[in-house]
Formats: sequence, structure tokens, C-alpha cells
Amino acid sequence: MFEQLVGGTDTRPSSFERALSTALLDHPRPLVVEVVHPDPAVGWEYVPVRGGGTGHRPAGQDSAPDDLADLRDVLDAGIDHLQRAAAATRAIARLSAVVATSLAEFARCRPSESFDRQPGEQGAMSAATRNARPAALSEVSEWAVDEVAPSLRVTSTAAGVQLAESVVLVDRLPGTLALLARGELTPAHARQMVNVVGPVEDDGLRADIEAHVLGLLDRKTPPQLGDCARRIVLRKDADAAARKLVTAVRERGVRLHDRRDGTATVSLDLPLPSAAAIYRALETYAEDARADGDERTKQQRMADCVQDLILRPGENGMPPVTVALTLVATLETMLGGAEPGQVEGMLVPAEMVRELGYTFGLMPRPAPDVAGLSDGGDGDGAPAGPECETSSDPDPAPPPRSGPAPAPAPVQDRALDEWLALARARNEAAVQEGLAGAEQAILDGTWVDGELRALLDVGALIGVRDLAGTGLAHRPRIAVVDRLRGSLIALTDAAGIRRGAGLGPPPATDGYTPGAELERFVRMRDRRCRFPGCRARARSCDLDHRREWPDGPTAHDNLWCLCEHHHRLKHQAPGWRFEEADDGGLAITTPSGEVLVSHPPRFGTDLDIPPF
Repeated sequence: MFEQLVGGTDTRPSSFERALSTALLDHPRPLVVEVVHPDPAVGWEYVPVRGGGTGHRPAGQDSAPDDLADLRDVLDAGIDHLQRAAAATRAIARLSAVVATSLAEFARCRPSESFDRQPGEQGAMSAATRNARPAALSEVSEWAVDEVAPSLRVTSTAAGVQLAESVVLVDRLPGTLALLARGELTPAHARQMVNVVGPVEDDGLRADIEAHVLGLLDRKTPPQLGDCARRIVLRKDADAAARKLVTAVRERGVRLHDRRDGTATVSLDLPLPSAAAIYRALETYAEDARADGDERTKQQRMADCVQDLILRPGENGMPPVTVALTLVATLETMLGGAEPGQVEGMLVPAEMVRELGYTFGLMPRPAPDVAGLSDGGDGDGAPAGPECETSSDPDPAPPPRSGPAPAPAPVQDRALDEWLALARARNEAAVQEGLAGAEQAILDGTWVDGELRALLDVGALIGVRDLAGTGLAHRPRIAVVDRLRGSLIALTDAAGIRRGAGLGPPPATDGYTPGAELERFVRMRDRRCRFPGCRARARSCDLDHRREWPDGPTAHDNLWCLCEHHHRLKHQAPGWRFEEADDGGLAITTPSGEVLVSHPPRFGTDLDIPPF
């Protein structure tokens, strides 16, 4: 809805912009040109240039300067530069494969059993240091890193990371190495594969996952490829993912990093739900702190709020804030399946999804056994429907009605409320019983540290119950999904399912601004900015009309999410075209003539485009 962003400003293109657009559209391979901003003190006028189109010159100048380039020459020159950069990027990828292979071979020439003192010998590496080393370097001499660092002119820490990544890439991910050697993916893509797929222990499973992920590479950016790989690993290696979750949560902490410019970075490692809640709370505080004349950016205000909240508690007068987190999970996950879920659009293991479901009363927690450690049994109830989405964004109050008062809530609605209340009560009782059992198990010495025995273990580590005042702002919504295509069909709730209502997209809105249900549906469908590779979350995006209103309706099939930057790009940047693709996706034509097609991310599938 960019028209509202610009308010009362005149958005009509100038004569120069119209001429530039004409030249770009007529050119077989258009490219962005540099637009010179005129000096307001001088003024500009637009004149014809060689080859058609218009140029610009200071007002009063009789002829265009000799060095005024022909627009088409500029376009072609820009394309040549871009192609040269792309070729160099592929060459860098091929050389990166050479570096990785060489470092892996070097590591084989430095076996720890030949170069290092063995455990138990005087002067040997301590057990703590040995355990902290990357698993890929467990059989490599501890001194190998000290050879790599000066040779590559990097720090010892960076050398250790690069050496470990090279060993994993060469020894465990041959398919990724082959694509890197051919220049078909970048070192950043390979690093995502090393970090996400490389740790899978089973050789056959790892090879299967690698082939699956690389088959979906297409035009993914490194973060997109990492998300795709993470989803597949979480699904196919769920047990290992659960163990890694427990290990990661136990390693939570606060760390200080010197940036060497008089500032420092404080990093806070927490379970994702808690970290997301903290971040959203800081966003709210920062928004409340904005005042007229305040030139601080949002990030600067968030940083200042952290200082005030921690260093001056009670002195800043900041009121408590309410944040909203969105949980997306399949019904199968809630019932014990391995399909990962999402919190704020970020993948989380199925174990964490179920723990959040228990905590917020979405389903009753299975009772723990006598030792306080359950056998991992599944819950005995869950919201119906293929996908369950919860968000604490409150619904707007309905408009006043005329005529008779509305009928009382259906019996089914009251029954659902009673069921949720009972589930929350059972959850709290199970929590208290389980924690008591865990405490007794520790006292009895029967608690096995490091072994994932129950969802309760994860819950206790996650600490979601320590978030005071958390809960559902409204009943869960159910996303009805086409299981074959993975596309969103409807966004309703359990009561709507029972009544047979709402099993389709919300109706169009009469007017420019979409209604609450329509807006919620579009944001849930897109989940991120629809510009290819953009990671901006839908909640912070604008809803843009594909065909400008009122020529196009305010309807689900004429709306898509665009972040502010790409919304401005659509309306302002010369040479870009945003159109509807033949398959219903968003087709974006770049100034160089390349067409990028974007579709909403699929539910429960790794495909980025419709399978047919």
C-alpha cells in the first residue's frame, strides 16, 4: 500500500523518468543507469540525445555536454560490468574449492597420533580443551592451526574454523564440493551446507539429505538454502535435532565481543521463543521511545532501551509491554511427528513445538512417570486441522451492529473454551508433578545428564514457563493447506471448522485498506517479503496491490507482502517491472532483463514453486 506511504506527495513520474522508462523498455537488455540529482539552485531541463530518448542539462545551457553518454551505451556498459562480476564470483567459488581441498589434504598430513602427546601423558592437551575442539579436527594435530594461520594471514580462530569447514566439506559433503568446484554455488552456500548438513552422523542419511537439499538449490540465497537444509535435517534426523536442542540450550549464555572501535557487542544465546520475545519487547519499547525531533534509528533506540532497562531499572518509567509471537506447526507435529515448526518464521525442532503447545494450553501434557522423566509420550489432544497457527495479535473490535442483539456463543465455542481451560489446568498440574519428580531424581542420583528422556526435560531447559504473564491472546487459528501444493487455502479456527465456515480465502474488501481477516490471511500466506531473497518478515511489510487500486480489487489474489525498501523499489526504481506470472506468482523483471519469479513459501514441503 505504497500510495499511503507517500501521503500527499506527487507520485506522478517526471518527464525525465518517463523518457528513461521508455528507453529501458525499448532496450533489449536494459540496466539501471545512474540518475543525477539536479542542483535546485541551477534547475534542469530535458533535451533529446543521440539515439532517441532525452538527456538532462543545466537550464540555459545551449547544448548537451560532449561527455553526455548515450543512454544505450551506458546500459550495455553496465551489463558488461555485471557479467564480469558474475564470472569473477564463479571463479572465486572454484578457487574456494581448491583452498578447501588443499586444507583438507594438509589436515591429513598432520595426524594427532603422530604429532601430539596423547591423553594421560605429561603436557598433553587438557580434556576441556580437547572437548572444545571441532569434531572434524579430533584426529588432526592441535598444532595444525598454527601453521594455517600465518600462511593464510588470518587469526588462529579463523584458521581453525576454516580448517574444520574444509575437512567437513571434503570428507562429508562431496556433492557440495563438486558444485563449488564448478562455480555453481558460492562459498557462503557451501558454508551453510557444512554447518547444517555436515554434522549429521549417519553417512547414508547425510548423503540423502545433501542430495535432497542440493536438488532444491535453484536460485536460493545462502540463508534460504540454510533454512531449507535445516528443515530437512530436522525432519529426517529428528532425534539428533532434539539432542542438539538440549545441548544448545545448556550452552546458553551472555558473551562480550570487543569491536576494537570503542564499542562492543553483547550477544545473548537463549532458546528461540525467549529470544524472539525479548527482541519483540525491545522493538515495542523503542517504538514507544520515539519522539518528535529524535533522529535515532530504531536499532539505536533499541540499544538505548536495553541500557535503561538493565543499568537503570525502576528509573526509566517504562511500562510493561505486550509482545506477540506466532507459532506455526502441523497437526502431525503436535501429535508427535518430526516435522519442524516455526516461531516468528524461524525453524524450531518438533520437541520445542510440542513444549510450547503444552505451555500455552493448546493440548494437555502427558503425565510424567514416577521418576519424573516421561517416556516421551504424545499428548492426547490437539486442535483439529492440518496446520495450527497462533498469534497474540488481538482481533479488532467488531463494528457496532444494528438490529437485534447477536445470538449467544454456540455451545461448541463454550465447549472449546472449557476444553482449553481444562488443558491449561492439566498442564500446570503435570508441570508441578514433573518438576517434583525431577528434583527427587536428582537427589536420588538417577538423573542421567545429557540424555533426552522426556519433553519435560526440554521444557525445563527452555524455560518458557518463566515468561511471566505469557498466554494466548485468542484461540488458535487453523491454516487449511493443500497438502500436495503446500499452499494456504483458508485461515480459520476450530469453531469455524465445525460450522463449515471460513473454508476459503477471506472475501475482498470494499475500499483500499484490507480488513483484519484478509490482512491476516495474506501475511500468513506470504510470511516474508515476496521479493526473491528478501528475509523481511511479513508482519513488518506493506500489503501492496498487484494492480493498483481501484483498477485492482483489495482481494487476496491482488495483494502481496513487500518490505518498505522493495515497495519503494517497485514504485520508484527505473527499469524494474512487477507483474503477475502465468502461474500466479510474482514476476519481477530486473533492469538487465532477468525475470525472477517469487511464490509464497510452501507449508510442509521444501519446494519453492508449485509442482505443476
